[in-house]
Amino acid sequence: MAFNVNRRDFLRFTAGGAAGLAASGVSLQGISTLNAAITAGERDVPRGPEAWSLSVCSLCPGGCGLRVRTIGKRAVKIQGNPLHPVSHGGLCPRGLAGLQLLYHPDRLVTPLENVGSRSNPEWREVSWEEAIAKVVARLQALKDHGQAHTLVFLSGRSGRLRQRLLRRFLQAYGSPNLLHAPTGLDSASRAVYLQQGMHEGLAYDLDRTRYLVSFGANLLEGWGSPVSTMRAFGRWRAAGGGQRAKFVQVDPRFSPTAARADEWIALRPGTEAALALGIAYVLITEGLHDAQFVEDHTFGFEDWRDGRGRMHMGFRSLVLREYRLNDVAALTQVPVETILRVAREFGGNRPALAIGGQVSSTLPGDPRAAMAVHSLNAMMGSLEVAGGALMRPELPGDSETRSGQGPTLPPSILQRDNSIFPEVDLTHLSQVIRSKSPYPVQALLTYGTDPVFSLPNGEELGEALQQVPFVVSFASFMDETAVRADLILPDDSDLEKWQEAASPPTFPFLLQSISPPVIERVHNTRDTSEVILSVAEALGGNVASSLPESTVEGFLRAEADKILAGRSGYTFATQLEETWNRLLERSGWWAPTYATADELWQEMKEKGGWWEPTYYYGEWGRVFRTSSHRFEFYSQRLAEYATRNREQVQAMGLDPDDDRFCLPHQVSLPTAPEGFPLLLIPVEVLPLMGGEGAELPYLQQIAGAHVFEHWESWLEMNPATAGQYGLQDRDQVWIESARGRARVRLRLYEGVRPGVVHLPLGYGREQGSEWGRRGVNPLKLIQTKPEPLTLLPQVSQTYVRVYRV
Repeated sequence: MAFNVNRRDFLRFTAGGAAGLAASGVSLQGISTLNAAITAGERDVPRGPEAWSLSVCSLCPGGCGLRVRTIGKRAVKIQGNPLHPVSHGGLCPRGLAGLQLLYHPDRLVTPLENVGSRSNPEWREVSWEEAIAKVVARLQALKDHGQAHTLVFLSGRSGRLRQRLLRRFLQAYGSPNLLHAPTGLDSASRAVYLQQGMHEGLAYDLDRTRYLVSFGANLLEGWGSPVSTMRAFGRWRAAGGGQRAKFVQVDPRFSPTAARADEWIALRPGTEAALALGIAYVLITEGLHDAQFVEDHTFGFEDWRDGRGRMHMGFRSLVLREYRLNDVAALTQVPVETILRVAREFGGNRPALAIGGQVSSTLPGDPRAAMAVHSLNAMMGSLEVAGGALMRPELPGDSETRSGQGPTLPPSILQRDNSIFPEVDLTHLSQVIRSKSPYPVQALLTYGTDPVFSLPNGEELGEALQQVPFVVSFASFMDETAVRADLILPDDSDLEKWQEAASPPTFPFLLQSISPPVIERVHNTRDTSEVILSVAEALGGNVASSLPESTVEGFLRAEADKILAGRSGYTFATQLEETWNRLLERSGWWAPTYATADELWQEMKEKGGWWEPTYYYGEWGRVFRTSSHRFEFYSQRLAEYATRNREQVQAMGLDPDDDRFCLPHQVSLPTAPEGFPLLLIPVEVLPLMGGEGAELPYLQQIAGAHVFEHWESWLEMNPATAGQYGLQDRDQVWIESARGRARVRLRLYEGVRPGVVHLPLGYGREQGSEWGRRGVNPLKLIQTKPEPLTLLPQVSQTYVRVYRV
């Protein structure tokens, strides 16, 4: 491919162009060249009438609004929808790369059936009618034999309404097994469950916070909603009103996020909990915390006596005894002066916000660290206030779908009676399949996720799938999971189907985006939701009656009608109209521009969706669902668990009578085994966030802009570490763990801590597009160890050695 990129465009690419694109919506001129180069057909001059249509991006959890320019039957340009409340016209590089996905030459173009074996697949094209008939026949047979509960549906990134469709289908069919891929917020969400009793809805009001401390959250590289976060980042830099927010990034690595923060604190990997509790020590000893909020709305801050008269240690006592600044500084390798100064700034600038507990958008962090970080928000009274941590209300219709209808279903295949949480992590699916406990998996469907590639133990899952009699994938590209399927039913791209998206992770306001298809289908593909509706109709009975709509549009329209019944919110509007609507609601008025369900539906299609622009703070009964009806520094859920499962807790090597079991604390750190001196930590880059996007050349081109790398994986190492082992920049090296080894190019980067190395996630596919089959998948080197309490796999404990090829 030949590219004409001028000096200005080159500098945008290499010097932070990704963040600039996300905040401004301005695209590089070179994108059109890349789009043209990916397929010969793209070089043809499109003909026909010009039009602009709205759509929604689903290439990351952000769900940004799109405006798509079409000429005739071809989409030729993507830009942001200025009315969308999440993105306000901005897009990140992933959204701009949507045309490459639509016209990609390696897309699966028609249903495929494996007529060979799982280990040696042979694919033949089949019609949609034949493919759907095979799915219906297998599911009907399971239902007839009383085994409907053995169907498992793995769902990745999809809209809230589509999740309702899948849940309703499975409930009517008789299966409890709608399983979700990891989100990267799993550890933070579980901390909120332990301390507030809430399962989902965690959000952060980044726009109005005055002081933000991020414990490893890659805010500008794929955390939450990238565009919304970058817009907030821009507002932090604006000194309007004389108050400029400060952003502190706590991260072992000088990441692109750390590079753009006001301050970077380079701590020892795995000591985030200790640093958070060290900050808490200063807040307590200097009286900088919100004592009134702690007294009125929290439990377990002070020592307390239970109903049997036994005294328990509270959060204050734990912090004052075990997290003195000298001890914290020695453990975290952060100077005492830095901890003291940041804690004082944090306590003196309200609202202050702490976020963390995440490794990447697909790998969970340490839930104990997440509890320590979230405790800082409670200490500062930054719960349910503007600029703090919030719990987003449910979208109208959510509770109805979740409660389900019809007969009681068996427990989910991942549910454990002796677990603190309703379900264990998806990484345990391979073990469940092999053990056939609590029951065998007879059929498995996957949509929007490639767990064999993206899970830390994906290879184990790939082997376990051999034991599942019937596997169906709805992948758009051949991937590591799809290649192990019996049927592949390729999904439409975003622009070819009805699109919808609810509030993205961390976005505090209720929102529902809606958009019709922008263009006709390019290939013989179908919307997965359309396939599910066809299967439900063919199964008949209560399955068909649970989904009476014959089209995806009909289903979405019926679900959107529930929004009108909620009697709140407005369709998307200009920022001036948003401000006016907020003022009306705060005065007790609701004056929408629609009066009927038909008018609401039409406006949602024309403007891109509906949202509730007002957040109602202080609904303590909704956000504190603990037994104390307060935020719990001392988690009584953990205490109840320890009482019921003493032997199991002891088997974990933990003491059920130790009050620290129920309080946030720093867990012990592993030591490097002999012969493997370097700690490997995988990192996420925005273009390949979630382990997806490597098949798109534009995203490959800008993936490693901070080290001027693209097209292949790279291994980041500190120059001092490289000198110890006689290595030089750009050497081809082997990186070897106890699990395996891989060949990769070495890049020396002073932003890496000595003794630590980093590999980017998203590379190293073995199936699909030639663009994606490049580089190294670090998950094949990672050794996971379940965190004893939550069973979440910890991936930051893998030690490796690196040597020249």
